[in-house]
Amino acid sequence: MTQVPNPAPIAGEDPFVGPDPAVGAAPGDQAEPKPGMIDQLRGLYADGREMIDAEIGFQKARIAAAGRQVRTMALLAVVGLILIGCALIALVVGTMIALIPVLGAWGAMAATVVGALVLAGLCLWLAAGRVSKISALFASEPEADASLAAAGGTA
Repeated sequence: MTQVPNPAPIAGEDPFVGPDPAVGAAPGDQAEPKPGMIDQLRGLYADGREMIDAEIGFQKARIAAAGRQVRTMALLAVVGLILIGCALIALVVGTMIALIPVLGAWGAMAATVVGALVLAGLCLWLAAGRVSKISALFASEPEADASLAAAGGTA
């Protein structure tokens, strides 16, 4: 593979910039004048404005798509919660029907109500424990937590 040496620069051509449009131009060809500073600034402003408008349009479309997804997600969550409620009602009714031969109608009803109340009380007791943990998190002083962390203790 042979290398071709760089040719000597042509008259009127700067080797670093390129050919001079005024030199070597045909007599009928008029070189377009470079735009002035004001024209360049107007073009820059127009380009920037166009980019901003395009970005705003893109973000609007993205927010609209996200809004549709959130609406569908909320609808599906509501339907799911309704179906969970129906399933719990079916569980209570099924438990009463299953207990009727063993305890009788009134006994099955009483056992189901007592069982539901016990489960509700257990859930409320666990929720109250979580509330006290959250209040303890916000009641503690930051310096005390930092000193515990520095000493290697756990909260």
